[in-house]
Amino acid sequence: MNSSQRRRGRREFKKLEHSILIDAKKHRDARDWCLTQFGKRWKAIDDTDGNWTMFWAGREHHDKYIFHFVEEQDMLMFILKWA
Repeated sequence: MNSSQRRRGRREFKKLEHSILIDAKKHRDARDWCLTQFGKRWKAIDDTDGNWTMFWAGREHHDKYIFHFVEEQDMLMFILKWA
């Protein structure tokens, strides 16, 4: 991946501005639901055109995953189902 591709990927990530934390116990089912509802997932390495993504929330929230969405309405649907 060259620098142009990395910059494009970072720009795409900035569009995923709506976020929600959920328990790690539910993240696999929530991921599968998102794939069905919203289509393919945004990936940092090779796929920058998805409308949602998820990551482990890190050390501060070691038992949580964070889901990011492009559209606020998608995040609201997710909250109604999973939060």
